Amino acid sequence: MKPSVTVTLLAAALALLATSCATPSRAFHNDDPTALVVDSFDAQNCQMLQPSTSAKQGNDALLAVAAKLPQHQTAVIILENFSDEQLGDEFRDRSLPWLVGLKNLGYQHIIFLQGLGVPTTEGLTTLMRYD
Repeated sequence: MKPSVTVTLLAAALALLATSCATPSRAFHNDDPTALVVDSFDAQNCQMLQPSTSAKQGNDALLAVAAKLPQHQTAVIILENFSDEQLGDEFRDRSLPWLVGLKNLGYQHIIFLQGLGVPTTEGLTTLMRYD
């Protein structure tokens, strides 16, 4: 990717972060069976849980797989090992690469959940939702 395109994407993502409405903390219910669901362990490693389960891999590798999926409607990112009590630097550092990458792939709805070490999204706390 050219540096100017990267800068433009990052600027757009920051604007989106600044203007998006924070979803009040609430239990999440996944009603989209075609959603991409990713368990993000840290800033570099993740695992796809849906539409199929993958091995642990790097974020960029998973985004390459996501680009080939037939549906690009909804993506749910579970942030494991997330310790921010309020959304701040840690959330920004972990969510921004996902937000930019998924928006670039055409995903329309991106939801970030706080992980609890379980392989399901049901009942997890919604940290932020971008529609």
